[in-house]
Amino acid sequence: SQVRRAVETAEELGLERFIAEVLLGVLIIGTEAAPSVTVRVVTRLSCEAAPALAWHGVELPRWAGPADALLIGAVDGRHPRLVALAEQGARRGLAMAVVAPAESQVAAAAGRAPVHALATDHNVRAFRWSVLTPLLQALDALGVQPLPPALLREVADALDRTAEICRPGSESFTNPAKALAIEFAQTQPLIAGAGALAGVAARATADALQLYAGVPAVAVSLPDGIARAGAVLRGAGPAGAGDGFFRDRLEDGGRDRARLLVVGDDGTADDPELGPRSGARIQLDEVAARRAASALHRLAGELGLRSSSVDVPPGAPLTRFAAATAFGDFTAAYLALGLGLDPGASAPGELAH
Repeated sequence: SQVRRAVETAEELGLERFIAEVLLGVLIIGTEAAPSVTVRVVTRLSCEAAPALAWHGVELPRWAGPADALLIGAVDGRHPRLVALAEQGARRGLAMAVVAPAESQVAAAAGRAPVHALATDHNVRAFRWSVLTPLLQALDALGVQPLPPALLREVADALDRTAEICRPGSESFTNPAKALAIEFAQTQPLIAGAGALAGVAARATADALQLYAGVPAVAVSLPDGIARAGAVLRGAGPAGAGDGFFRDRLEDGGRDRARLLVVGDDGTADDPELGPRSGARIQLDEVAARRAASALHRLAGELGLRSSSVDVPPGAPLTRFAAATAFGDFTAAYLALGLGLDPGASAPGELAH
């Protein structure tokens, strides 16, 4: 519903004013849990067309000017750092788009820049697509990444399908998110992303497991992260969990056994749904990532550890990213509930915002 609302109200955002004739760089700024994922996605989608930087400073870099774009996602709208950055962006003439609650300090600081008004009645962790979708529309308007309404509607459909599959009323033997949550309660989650956006989805899932359920989780991006992931598997397998000096003799220590979940190793590396890519990119990115994922599955099997892949619908990378992150959120929420925690309760850092 958040994605569809942003598509239906796109004209109200006024993105026709948000077109830069020459774009040198893109700065992406956000706070809180949902925007942290948003910043990574927007940065990843922007970096092929223009230098893109997730900015965490209290002042804009000295080089930022009218030939650069500034994208701000603010769930609260009162964060003084974001207010100051929006004021600086308006003063320097950056092409700027802001997502924030209406009448908030951040929205006011944006001046004449397009502002997408956020609702204020959502849980702080339920804002991801309300923030992300308007920023994706801004990337499309800038010509940085083609993200037409049809693709965003496909994303909304994928989110709906995942919500139906992982719905709370279904039993654990038919609900993959509940089944995985049960396994994660007894193991150390290791999330590996095979591909550009899949790596972001893996990090988002690990973040959700930590934030919702307080469970330590390791996230890696493949192929570069295969050595770290392999080390985690070896350290958590039978050989690593044996009668070592540091083993707890009083407890069985089941959580030291890893449980591998891979995002993005479905389909084929040359799938046309992944968009136009050079042969080198297919070989170096997609093929290498899938080979690394296969190697991790094989290693997990040799060590007697369980592994699986996130089942996502076929489609564009953004559609598959949406389904994978939604599945990760459901899994983290069920794990939190199983541990007796409220997955919607604000963490100390969120309360500060």
